[in-house]
Amino acid sequence: MKIVLAVFQLEGRGGKERDCLAVARALRERGHEVAIATTSPATPDLDPLRVTTLPRQGSSNHARMRNFARAVRAAIDAERPDAVLTFDRVPGADFHFAADAAIAARKAGWRSWLPRRRTYLALERGVFAPPSQTRLFFLTERQRDEYAAAYGLEPSRAIVLPLILHDERYDAATEPANRERVRDELKLPRDAVVAVSVAVKPKQKGVDRTLAALADHPALHLVIAGSSDGWIMQQARASNIAERVHVLPYVANVMDLMLAADFLAHPARNEAAGQVIGEALLAGTPAIVSAICGYADEVQRSGAGLVIPEPFDPRGFSAQLTIMLDRLPQMQATAKAAAGRLQEQRGRWLAVIAETIEAETAHKTNGPP
Repeated sequence: MKIVLAVFQLEGRGGKERDCLAVARALRERGHEVAIATTSPATPDLDPLRVTTLPRQGSSNHARMRNFARAVRAAIDAERPDAVLTFDRVPGADFHFAADAAIAARKAGWRSWLPRRRTYLALERGVFAPPSQTRLFFLTERQRDEYAAAYGLEPSRAIVLPLILHDERYDAATEPANRERVRDELKLPRDAVVAVSVAVKPKQKGVDRTLAALADHPALHLVIAGSSDGWIMQQARASNIAERVHVLPYVANVMDLMLAADFLAHPARNEAAGQVIGEALLAGTPAIVSAICGYADEVQRSGAGLVIPEPFDPRGFSAQLTIMLDRLPQMQATAKAAAGRLQEQRGRWLAVIAETIEAETAHKTNGPP
């Protein structure tokens, strides 16, 4: 079976991009011919995956995304694959991996008239609104319900995936590094209580909220990984907490970082799922997360952490941090139990995607029995 996966760019290697690559490799291992259509050039680390590089055209992000959708459709017409799975909004695809929250669900006000929102909304409608028949993979039930409320989805089009965690995270969790060694490498006090925030987009993930709350907890250290934005240390210095804030622009092994920390702080403003939450639980590390996060339900169900209610209240968040610190041994024990259960889910999300594509494509090709 010839399958094309489409994602706008790969170089950032954020959640959406890593998911695309994991799906591509899983499909290839099942014997399918797989190509990735993207604006990123092929690199050696993508071998043996085949990459079709499309032009990145447009003077704005929304124009580039609109032109990408057009280029993908043109490539599909030329290649005529058996199935197309998109990770960015491309109307007309067979399958779509919904990595983002619904644009239609966001309050816009006067922004609804801006070309940026109109363009993104038109692409979203082309994928989700009738008469589209694109099959949809959702990260959580909450995300599915959000889109259903906006577009009246037929239930048969929607599939909610099991919790998404990548194989390398499972491998790292089964062979954990030495906690003291990792702390020494990161120049963290061995006996300090350490929270960790992993955020390529730190304001979207609420890093500023955690920095503000840190002033109320003088014994707590914070490691921020994934971004070196200048405002982070500016805010830390302004709050007189700079000596307890440790910024790591890039961390190769997130699971080592989770092991070195005592808990994850993730008071995000926008988070369709939040793989970092699942990674924390897989490492046996409790998490404190905002209710807006799709995987907040995993924290709630497991009891391995705390969920910050919406709307976000800074004083309430600080109080939740106090509870986390007071109950840390119990929270960590519960998180370790949750880690054992998550081990049993390894690879399930990839199997669901592959089996759905195979079954639907075979049905389309051969017709009903």
